[in-house]
Amino acid sequence: MVDIVIDPGHGGSRNVGGSDANHASGPSGLLEKTATLDVAKRVAKALAAAGHNAVLTRTTDDNLGLAARAKVAARLKAPVFVSIHFNGFDGATQGTETFCHTTHFPKSAALCKAVQAAALAATGLKDRNRGGVKTLGLGVLNPNSHDAATACVLLEVSFMDVPDEDRRLQTAAYKDRVAAGIAAGIGAYVATLAGGRESVPARQLQDGFEALQPGRPEVAAGREAPRRRRTAAPKKKVAGKTERAKRA
Repeated sequence: MVDIVIDPGHGGSRNVGGSDANHASGPSGLLEKTATLDVAKRVAKALAAAGHNAVLTRTTDDNLGLAARAKVAARLKAPVFVSIHFNGFDGATQGTETFCHTTHFPKSAALCKAVQAAALAATGLKDRNRGGVKTLGLGVLNPNSHDAATACVLLEVSFMDVPDEDRRLQTAAYKDRVAAGIAAGIGAYVATLAGGRESVPARQLQDGFEALQPGRPEVAAGREAPRRRRTAAPKKKVAGKTERAKRA
């Protein structure tokens, strides 16, 4: 049995320790913090069925700081930490992406590829990783907060502000499929555990949403440029998220 920590992104009603209460929302009013907790609980159930000890960083609608989320895994010396998120941008951009930290090490890269491949199979959406590994200076993946043995990634399942995806997220069958995919990806990684360690970065971001902000530097070779940069569309607010990057 392996300890696996699943982190439902965001939560609660206020920002705590660099973690925002919520970012994205769907046209129906579904909030990212609600969707992440729902899917995370399903992932934990699927992992438990496979014989693993799945631990959630939160089980209710509350918020934790980014370091506190990571330290749940650190206390357990868990080999796997997966933070689950949903994205939102312009109501049209779509795809699935998984991030390692900018100073990721081989274990995290391997987990990234395994989770991304399985999540893609479940969502059927565009591969925003383009078959590779994406990196961002995400605070919840900060190696200072994790045990050296822990591989950690952040998954942006989809853009929930796209109406079709918002509708799919209203169905238990789709959420079960996504959860089963994430659990399968984690299971594939657990079967190939390896060693490694990462160094400490200077800049930390909160989640993949910040990669979509105008003016953000490219943080990983081959990273897909934000659609807003390509189309030079005027700035606008997106329900549940703002167009201003937040410090984590």
